[in-house]
Amino acid sequence: MVTKGNVLVVDDEVNLCRILGAKLAKSGYSVVAVHDGLQAVEKVRESHFDIVLLDLILPKMDGLTALAEIRSTHSALPVIVMTACENAEALAQARTYGVQAYVNKPFDLDNLVSLVADTSKAESASREAKLPTTTVLFGKGQIVTLDFHNGNHSKVYTGQVCNKDDRTLSVLLSCQNADIPARSNVRCSLSACDAHYTFTTHVLKTVNGPEAVVVVDKPGVIYRAQRRAHARRPVRIPILYASASDEHFEPKNGEIRDLSLGGLSIAVPEELLPGDMLSVEFHNTTHSVKAKAQVLHSRNNESSEYVLGCRFTQADESLRELLDC
Repeated sequence: MVTKGNVLVVDDEVNLCRILGAKLAKSGYSVVAVHDGLQAVEKVRESHFDIVLLDLILPKMDGLTALAEIRSTHSALPVIVMTACENAEALAQARTYGVQAYVNKPFDLDNLVSLVADTSKAESASREAKLPTTTVLFGKGQIVTLDFHNGNHSKVYTGQVCNKDDRTLSVLLSCQNADIPARSNVRCSLSACDAHYTFTTHVLKTVNGPEAVVVVDKPGVIYRAQRRAHARRPVRIPILYASASDEHFEPKNGEIRDLSLGGLSIAVPEELLPGDMLSVEFHNTTHSVKAKAQVLHSRNNESSEYVLGCRFTQADESLRELLDC
């Protein structure tokens, strides 16, 4: 059977190699996986590969040394570095070896497969590619929602990424003390411009102080929970909303947290259920928008407000004009 190309995956995380290998194989590639730098160099010397996916943090021989060895015999072989390494000097040194792209862990599988496809089609290995910045997850300051489960109890916090390394993710919460024991299960979710992402992991530790910090185990890969046809724009705009069945539109006050042509997130003082239909009105200094929206999901954060994810079912043309401002 003819394949799209031969891919060598080099990572010491065996499960990550399996997941990535299965995804690439399903997309039509022939995949070989190894778990240390020495094996990577040996495989490249003895077999033909069209592209190499290489971690920098490896046993027996580190990724930079392995990359140098590969370049000594295969100067034009496309290499994509996938790593959680935060060492700017190491990344700069990798760049001198002419790598095609840098992919930060955790990465989205679909985007990585697309990057492999684009790279393997390139006529010249000197072309440098890069994933869009919207796919770089867990950047410092990125907002993350943490839904903790411990027995029959559940509590939701919203925080922002304050630190990360190759194995852990630290989230700064806006409270002094968080009663979150180690080994608690936690469902993490975050929104990027292209999609909403979720994954489930466990708590490693909680450090309480002026602001609590929760440290969780970080996944190697993360899956899209929801694809978005339109990029979301973070905004803070007051909004009036009411049940769409209310003919008199007796409005209540809320606040838009993000907005797109396809939908919006609203912070409101009451719980609404998925499927509820809303009439909404909002405006900036130049445009006023009236629309109908359906509630897709609702969550309660650490304050008394609820955040609704809504999809527009009807909207004025002024919505597009407002977003184009």
